[in-house]
Amino acid sequence: MTLDWTFPLRFVEVISGDGAQVYRERTDLADTGSFSKRTLTLRPSLQGRRWVRLEAWDVACNGAFTQPVWLTAE
Repeated sequence: MTLDWTFPLRFVEVISGDGAQVYRERTDLADTGSFSKRTLTLRPSLQGRRWVRLEAWDVACNGAFTQPVWLTAE
């Protein structure tokens, strides 16, 4: 994902679910400054999961997130 922001970021989180439980994998971004951009490559464990979405939060508690993406088995 590529993120552009105004306030320094606090973290990004990959949230996923398997129909019985919700899983969260957080990546700390406290090293970011104001008015910047970064491309992140995340490799979450999604085996057995049915859906996934992403969230990004800054130090002012402003958040941005995707809609859930439904996963299919290959």
